[in-house]
Amino acid sequence: MRKQLAILCLIIALASLLVGADVTLHYFYAKSCDHCAVVRAEILTPLAEQYFGVLEVIEYEIEDHPENFDKLIEMEERTGQAGNDIPVVFIGDRVFGGEEDFKPYLVELLESATLAEDSPEDESPQTSEDKPIESLEAQDENAVYPVFMAYFWEQGCPECSRITYDLRALRERFPNLKIREWNIEEGKAKQYAEALAIRLNVEERFHLVAPAVFFADTALIAGQINYRSLEEQILRLEKIPATDTVWVFTDEELESAHRTILERFTQFEALPVFIAGLLDGLNPCAFGAIIFFITFLTVVKRKRREIFWVGVAFTVSVFLTYLIVGAGFMRFLQALPFLQVFARWVYIVMSVVVVILGLLSIYDFARSLRGKYDGMVLQLPDKLKKRVQRVIIKENEPSAHRNIIIAAATTGFFISLLELACTGQVYLPTIVYVMSAPGLRVRAYLFLVLYNLMFILPLIVVFAVVFFGATSEQLSKFLKKNTPLIKLLTAGIFFTMAFFMFRMIL
Repeated sequence: MRKQLAILCLIIALASLLVGADVTLHYFYAKSCDHCAVVRAEILTPLAEQYFGVLEVIEYEIEDHPENFDKLIEMEERTGQAGNDIPVVFIGDRVFGGEEDFKPYLVELLESATLAEDSPEDESPQTSEDKPIESLEAQDENAVYPVFMAYFWEQGCPECSRITYDLRALRERFPNLKIREWNIEEGKAKQYAEALAIRLNVEERFHLVAPAVFFADTALIAGQINYRSLEEQILRLEKIPATDTVWVFTDEELESAHRTILERFTQFEALPVFIAGLLDGLNPCAFGAIIFFITFLTVVKRKRREIFWVGVAFTVSVFLTYLIVGAGFMRFLQALPFLQVFARWVYIVMSVVVVILGLLSIYDFARSLRGKYDGMVLQLPDKLKKRVQRVIIKENEPSAHRNIIIAAATTGFFISLLELACTGQVYLPTIVYVMSAPGLRVRAYLFLVLYNLMFILPLIVVFAVVFFGATSEQLSKFLKKNTPLIKLLTAGIFFTMAFFMFRMIL
């Protein structure tokens, strides 16, 4: 009998340990969210197995279950942290959203079990009795009017991703809500967004910013948009008869928006981009490769007519290669989610880098002034110089029996890629600079074209003077003689860029 009683007591004791977990984690996710699946597979499942009986994970799918989305809103409001990216994790009074790493904090709690006495049931917003959700059915006795909303979003914008779920839940709750959406980068979306911003007296610094929501008499921009702020506007406006949809524009409004956008274009300075491209084309490390190329063509006794077509093919190849690399890099930067969130800090860091490059150019200027060309910092490393020369010889020697036009184009492509280590010192800051005009992506690409046109201008001049009789020795002498001036001007353009970038930030 005593033995049976001891076994019963042991079972009761074990059961009491498993009644409640020390740490409760509330996990809100969407079935279409790839990152959510990764978080579950790589973090939650392994930790739940490792800390069985200590960690309890409660999952809430929000796409197919609107009631779970309502619970997410309640819990965010209770903690005072609304509008988090999906997935959202609640651990006690802490909230983690999107790609924010909650694992170290969770592991620390699990290892110390400090929440044993202060349970999540007391801390976590389990209910919202103090903030009951007002339903549409409760207002059936009153008139309910349509509410019109214009929503502008941008590809790769993490904040827009969260708003998508907010709008989906609001559509379910408010059948009278009429929403029209635009990708702000497509069609006439910029013109429509500008017209609405002017109509509702939005501060100019928030024009053409995504995400943006416009109602009949109110605009919500970026950080102002969340479930509750949208709900508040809908509940207010559904009591007011709507005379027209918010996205109906007069010809005067569209013309004014178009004119305002063009005026903003003209305020963004093209001069630094123009000068940067020209100086980058005169960069000694780029110029040196061209001189070697021309010397080689002369040694292998290419005719003047052949040099002309070689120059054309080489120059066009360099232009297209740099343009494609620059456009691809811009596209890559724009696709990064963190760039939208931390754009200001990216530009600040880049401005500091540009200042450092300017100081290094001053150092190179001082050395070249004393005739010390080998010790300059901003130049192509010797290994890359030799590799460039090998590419030129391999692609253009007569014994290779290649078409000279194709060989010159191939040479231009490979040399451009190899020289990015040197010319990229100007090219990268220029790309970041032209991107620093919010909402003016088309103009940014036009500036990129301008930069590359200026970059190849010295190439055109070099091939022209060689075609008309100049020698590679004369070009080398010209380059050495003017290296200090080029370095000084390069430092000046770096500092000018930094000035305009800081001004754009401020």
